[in-house]
Amino acid sequence: MDERTNSFDLKVVWKMVIWGVAVVGGSGNFSLHAQEWVTRFQYEQYRVYSQVPNREIAAGIKDLKSLRQAMKENLQIKLSDQPIELHIFSSQKNYRAYVGPRVPEAINRPAVFVKGPDALWVYVVYRRGWEVDLRHEMTHAQLHGALPYLPIWLDEGLAKYFEVPNSKRGFNKSLHQNLIWRLRFRQGIRTTDLENLTSFVEVRPEHYRDSWAWVYYSLHCSPGTRRFFQKYLQDIQAEEVPGSFFENLSRYSPDYNRQAVKFYRNHK
Repeated sequence: MDERTNSFDLKVVWKMVIWGVAVVGGSGNFSLHAQEWVTRFQYEQYRVYSQVPNREIAAGIKDLKSLRQAMKENLQIKLSDQPIELHIFSSQKNYRAYVGPRVPEAINRPAVFVKGPDALWVYVVYRRGWEVDLRHEMTHAQLHGALPYLPIWLDEGLAKYFEVPNSKRGFNKSLHQNLIWRLRFRQGIRTTDLENLTSFVEVRPEHYRDSWAWVYYSLHCSPGTRRFFQKYLQDIQAEEVPGSFFENLSRYSPDYNRQAVKFYRNHK
């Protein structure tokens, strides 16, 4: 990737939606003002502004191409070519200074995705394991660029699925281990609690885990569950209203809860 100095017009009047939470702000110049970007370039659909040298971020940025391809292959939906602006910060302090006034709900997070009326932004702190944060938020960006809406739990479940390297095929080891521990105590995988989430600020660790569990189960239990899951997303993309995911799943597989528990107990 060649470093480029071409700049983009980042002046907007914005009303941002962050996982269903509306945040209203005034017009402003989306630049660092006193803090200069070390590198600026465009790769595929990504407009990158980074405080970190190119050599440190190149592999993570290049990986976004394979992430996009994995999403297309697994989900069978059409992804948008809309530009996504990626801002990479060299420290949590710089991230907070920039994101805090714009997205105060995300000030203590290492990364966040923001959707505006005509723009998609991802902000991420460069740190150990930053590629996981990048893949997670870019999954949100790709989904929101392609779909008219998405339940919060499904949005987060897909992000947890795709945040791991493609070689893992969505298998999130830490979430799986936590889930198996829960199942040992005969505690099921949440359903209604997930669909009742109305804001990303409500999402707790157990919601991330169970959301990922249903996504992974749907895509890997059988060809039938995979087709069911893909069809649900395709209906959303077609601007249909498929209704409750779990009500649909119960019609497809009345004993889906038992099947999911069996799937994970046998999954290595």
